[in-house]
Amino acid sequence: MPTALKASAAMGLLVLLSTTALAQQTGGTLPPVTVDPPAERRMAPRAVQPAARAESARRAAPRRARQTPVRAVAHPSAVPVSAPATAPVPVERANGPVAGIVATRSATGTKTDTPILETPQSISVIPRAQMDQQGVESVSQALRYSAGIAPEARPANNRYDSIFVRGFGGGGTSANYVNYWDGMRVLRGQNYLVPSIDPYSLERIEVLRGPASVLFGQVNVGGLVNMVSKRPTEVPVREVQLQTGSYGRIQTAFDLGGPIDEQGQFLYRVTGLFRDAGTQVSHTEEQRIMIAPSFTWRPNDTTKLTVYGHYQRDPETGFYGFLPALGTLYANKYGGRIPTKFFTGEPGFEGFHRNQAHLGYEIEHKPMDGVTLRQNLRFVDMDSKFRTVVAAGLQADQTTLNRRITYSREAARGLIVDNQAQFDFTTGPLQHKVLVGMDYLNVASHHNTGVASGNPINYLAPVYGQTTFGSLTAPRGQQDQRQLGIYAQDQIKFERLVITGGVRQDWAETRTFDFGNFSRTKSIEQATTGRVGAVYLFDNGLAPYANYATSFDPLVSGKTLEGTPLAPTTGEQYEVGLKYRPVGYNAFVQVSAYDLTQNNVASAIPGQPGLFTQIGQVRSRGIEFEARATVAKSLDLIASFATMDVEITRAGWRDATVGQRPIGAPAHTASGWAYYTVQDGWLDGLGFGGGVRYIGGTLGQNNPTVAPVIPGATTGVFKVPAYTLYDAAVSYDFGRKFPELKGLKLSVNATNLTDKTYVASCFASAQCVYGYRRAVLGTLSYRW
Repeated sequence: MPTALKASAAMGLLVLLSTTALAQQTGGTLPPVTVDPPAERRMAPRAVQPAARAESARRAAPRRARQTPVRAVAHPSAVPVSAPATAPVPVERANGPVAGIVATRSATGTKTDTPILETPQSISVIPRAQMDQQGVESVSQALRYSAGIAPEARPANNRYDSIFVRGFGGGGTSANYVNYWDGMRVLRGQNYLVPSIDPYSLERIEVLRGPASVLFGQVNVGGLVNMVSKRPTEVPVREVQLQTGSYGRIQTAFDLGGPIDEQGQFLYRVTGLFRDAGTQVSHTEEQRIMIAPSFTWRPNDTTKLTVYGHYQRDPETGFYGFLPALGTLYANKYGGRIPTKFFTGEPGFEGFHRNQAHLGYEIEHKPMDGVTLRQNLRFVDMDSKFRTVVAAGLQADQTTLNRRITYSREAARGLIVDNQAQFDFTTGPLQHKVLVGMDYLNVASHHNTGVASGNPINYLAPVYGQTTFGSLTAPRGQQDQRQLGIYAQDQIKFERLVITGGVRQDWAETRTFDFGNFSRTKSIEQATTGRVGAVYLFDNGLAPYANYATSFDPLVSGKTLEGTPLAPTTGEQYEVGLKYRPVGYNAFVQVSAYDLTQNNVASAIPGQPGLFTQIGQVRSRGIEFEARATVAKSLDLIASFATMDVEITRAGWRDATVGQRPIGAPAHTASGWAYYTVQDGWLDGLGFGGGVRYIGGTLGQNNPTVAPVIPGATTGVFKVPAYTLYDAAVSYDFGRKFPELKGLKLSVNATNLTDKTYVASCFASAQCVYGYRRAVLGTLSYRW
């Protein structure tokens, strides 16, 4: 058994044993919970029940009582990251801060403020505290310790957040980008114009596994990742950061917010960041400027309006090319390998420049008791310019790389709006939370994209600056997308049984214009999707659940051999699982098993760029385990494991791939993380920890027409080995020992601690990607 699997299993067992033991020891009595009346705007001291009584009261209380509005929520910077089970903790909201690493509520699974325990689908929440502990630099990196996710399909750069969830992801039409933000879709262009959101602007990141079209419409069948932004809070937030690290990294950031007036009617939050860094590949850089202001107005206790903006400029986004399998995964015939720092492009020519601007608002109004109206709207304007010289196969001498130039210039502008009405009421013994809504998106994008041949380069003795290119043709294209969705959902609670059911109808229209050959295509699709699930809440914190859900995902690029647009992919899933939140203890454990099928999978036609057959089918069956806990007020633990039996069950022209695992999809993932904070003594304020990550082996497509044949690859595919990586972290809170330095904290993070050289993925024999080498990051932060 791989080391990482053993570590993950051991840590998972430790979480289960510690949560059970400590939960049984919790039995004291403290004063009852007090909640400020709606008319009170200032934060008042609040006593908290012991978790045992609070949990029982929460489950038994009428729904209406649990929905009493709470005006003040402490920000994690105002409370310890690790708090004892009986210590006062802030009331958590589904889209607000989490005190520590264990979240209890989420809106991603239902679009309502719902306990995770009552949602009959697998959900993971990565809170701000975990992102800070692990020193993440991208949303993909934040997902490294979540079950069933291979978060870095294209590592060694932070240009895109491309992931595999439950075995679904990859490149081209199969790519699964992190594409939901504050509950709404992240709009994108046709080709390379895909936004990326910096994790410093986020409060939490949530993973909803399996189909979620019933609420969100266009969703990858494997699941979605929803990024939740930092928003104004009543508790002041004041933080500045200075960061440095490997490859000459320099970053400064700030996060400021709180009430503007004494009554707390006006709140603000502004987050900003500047970054300039090199990468592990020579002649490449990463640069970013980000500013995200938001403003909240609460004219009364029934109305809340938040207006926000988010501007991000990425002048450079690092290396995004490929290397051949011979020379990376396998030694060439001379016994050599391509260095991880080797640059296939041309200095001074290479670049990817992206601007993305978002402006929107969120409004909530309660016209009467039991009725809540919400509207979320966002406008986006973005553009990108991409030019690169990439490797395009290996010559027979196995040291000379063919090259080609890729050029793309894109722009997109769009609007997305989600209208919701929530009704809370009872019918006899049944408590209902009904949600009805309508969402609409409209995005127009245009691009100039083309390729041309280039002269080769020898990676043993590269000579730059003498490149000649063939003629570049970059025809202009345009695409207009519109989608309208109407959905309804009812969360019904009868004593300890919670049933969630929903249905949605989508209409999607795509118009594509190709100005190169003056062609025009139009696609109009509609689909009905749904979900039904149930969960039973036992008094001891156990909650078994089951669900059935379907999905619908229109494809924005590609055509059939007949020239018609590709039809949407569809999917369905059966899932059962068990969630466990031990009463009186800050922990959460979930286990799930699923059977998931995707239809209308597109397969590229050899020798016909941009053309596909679409009769493919992929099935994924698996088991997932994830646990997280805070033990003895100072030890944070996270453990995860997943096994995924992903198989191509129908493949069109590529019948030889039937029964094969899809390219790039791992069969197993596992991880474990532990972080300890010293609470007293002469080391008071010291925190230290580390983690281990395991990604199972994958497959690459062998293509001898563009690269030499891979040794032993007789079936059209070759194996990419599994890999195990180790991370470490240490921090010191100066204020714990030196009161005059209160708020000053130094953190150091190291990823891939052993500096392992490994190939993270290979989409084809000429398209392999090295993983991240060792990187060290130091962060000095000050909060006041």
